Amino acid sequence: MNRAVLMLALLLALPARAHVGPHPEAGIGFDQNLGARVETTLPFVDARGARTTLGEAMATKPTLLLLGYMACKDLCSVTLPAIARSLDRAGLVPGRDYRAVFATIDAREDPRILATGYERLPAGDRDAWSFLGGNEASVKALASTVGFHYRYEPDRDAFAHPEGVVVLAPDGRIARYLFGASFEPADLRLALTEAGQGRTGSLSDRLLLLCYHFDPATGRYSARILEALRILVGVCAAGAAILAWRMTRARVRRGAA
Repeated sequence: MNRAVLMLALLLALPARAHVGPHPEAGIGFDQNLGARVETTLPFVDARGARTTLGEAMATKPTLLLLGYMACKDLCSVTLPAIARSLDRAGLVPGRDYRAVFATIDAREDPRILATGYERLPAGDRDAWSFLGGNEASVKALASTVGFHYRYEPDRDAFAHPEGVVVLAPDGRIARYLFGASFEPADLRLALTEAGQGRTGSLSDRLLLLCYHFDPATGRYSARILEALRILVGVCAAGAAILAWRMTRARVRRGAA
């Protein structure tokens, strides 16, 4: 079992938390800045070497934003294909229902290195993805806005960073955080539906949002069904008690008559 697979197994075995990362006590983690807006005019260079902006990469679509670096030997190498598989299983159409942006935190990664990210994705999904870098100031500004705290460790020539995705609304507003290295297709679909303000996903997805609520502590959607069932059981029990009381009173009255 290689190191990346072992670390992924360990991460998935642990309960998800609001701060996810190798050294949360040292300030490595995610702050949840829900409702904040990322600067869509931040300049970058894409995997083709062309100048672009975050907004152009988003293309006015609900967007999954990942920060990491292509040379990461830990979780980044498995996160990209895992997310791509979950998006495919979610039944979303790449480019129409969502965009995905990977921004490198390593200023040394040039377009040639960024282009290797496409090799980790299914061919049919690649048009929906952008791999951005080339501007360290833009990356730092983006990371600061979304609350992504990381640190370069010279002894390892590696970055300690949290693992998760930020879900952006088409206007750049931070709509949701999902933590971990892999995600349930339903979580991704609901998060993108919510970020798209109902314009992404089907009617059933929008109805599902009424039955699910998001737990920011775990970065997961959890069903409200159990809560609703508890309320329903309570109401039924109260109704049955009132009906039994009224029937008892009616029998007593008939007996007295």
